Amino acid sequence: MQSNKLNVLIYPMLSVHNINADSNYIIIKQICNELVKTNKYNFILLLDSKRPYVQGDLDKKVKILKIPFPQSKKHQVVYFNPNILDKIFKQYPIDIIWNNVVEQGHHFKYFQDIMIDHFRPKVFNYHHYIIHRSLDKITYYNPCKHIMLDQIMGSLLVDYNYFHTEYCYNMMMEEASDILNKTQLKKLKEISHINLGGYSKEIKTKEKYKIFTFIYNHRLSGYKRWKTTFEIFDKLYSEGYKFQVIFTAGDRGNLSTLEKKPYVVIKSLRRHSDYIEELSKCHANMINSIHETYCISIAESIMNNQIIIAPNRCTFPELLDKSYPYLFDDELEQEKKIKYILDNKVLEYNHKSKDKLLLTTHAKWIDNQFQNLKPSTEKDLIFNRIKKEKSKKAIKNYLDNINIVDMKSFRTFVYSLGYASQSFPIQKLQMLLKEFGFVFNITYDKYEKKI
Repeated sequence: MQSNKLNVLIYPMLSVHNINADSNYIIIKQICNELVKTNKYNFILLLDSKRPYVQGDLDKKVKILKIPFPQSKKHQVVYFNPNILDKIFKQYPIDIIWNNVVEQGHHFKYFQDIMIDHFRPKVFNYHHYIIHRSLDKITYYNPCKHIMLDQIMGSLLVDYNYFHTEYCYNMMMEEASDILNKTQLKKLKEISHINLGGYSKEIKTKEKYKIFTFIYNHRLSGYKRWKTTFEIFDKLYSEGYKFQVIFTAGDRGNLSTLEKKPYVVIKSLRRHSDYIEELSKCHANMINSIHETYCISIAESIMNNQIIIAPNRCTFPELLDKSYPYLFDDELEQEKKIKYILDNKVLEYNHKSKDKLLLTTHAKWIDNQFQNLKPSTEKDLIFNRIKKEKSKKAIKNYLDNINIVDMKSFRTFVYSLGYASQSFPIQKLQMLLKEFGFVFNITYDKYEKKI
């Protein structure tokens, strides 16, 4: 017997041209692959029609719809096309929008012509980046105040905000406190939730490099303080320390600076699986960032028992053990810790925090939150409240004598009885079909009667 599943529309944040290498896509893919196993969900993933993409190991049950996205991340956060979304909502019965572009959360919630909040899909905002004052003020923060304001409004008016670290949540609330009144801030806090995310399985190593190897898998952006990191590497190399640095982040800007360094090996890795294999060969991961919401690359190094040399700030204390010895408070302390590691041939660290960073742990938590957002299961919510007996009889006769129907045909039939989108929005039609025993088959994009 078929069963009703939650229909989840996924709107990603795409930051790079190659979708398969995009960190947000990788997160979505891995969580979908876990949640599809539960048989509770139909996932509909929107992807950019103009960027290269190979489905690869994404579960084939995840339906992919390709639409045009702006190429720039900065443009994507202010872009919203209600015409495209309207077409999607007329074809697919959406219960939850898993929204990764949090600036658009309120638009997803309210763009449809629906008067009653109960019939709107739930919007699950997935926070994994923040425009915050800790960013370099000239290049990132001041010109992006409009994005910061959109983040606040896009979060205030949705159903659920998820933050994968407390630090990420605190940054959001710090900015919101300057903008919202007390009542609004209280509401934002009530719908915001923190749970440490996990985006990887345990990463095994077949063989490490013979020379001590750092992996640098972070962007060459100002807030990452990458120049500081490589200045320290330069100093250590000039003092005779033997090591290499594998650079895998794929940034083209500033890459010429690294190409000249004798200890740097640049690798272009198209597939995430190739990157994970390269990561597993390395011994340590070092970063000097002043702004992070999570840092997946550090979490992946933890899952490989790599040594992490990171600032005692941002999200790093949350990701690592409380007693972790290689967090630093300043660059002098950072240099001393690296020298200790190299002098004493420390090749790994057995992280006790791995379990809390497991993908399966995070997927189970997301599953629970999605289930809590599911629409009301109250029976006879729609049909018995139709006032016109003639309409009730016609709808019952139509649905009793059909086993397969698509939403377009059913919507046309109901509207022919004198109704319109305000009195019978898509979500209301969807609930009506459920009351008559129909379930949505995402393979054929049609509703089938349970047998």
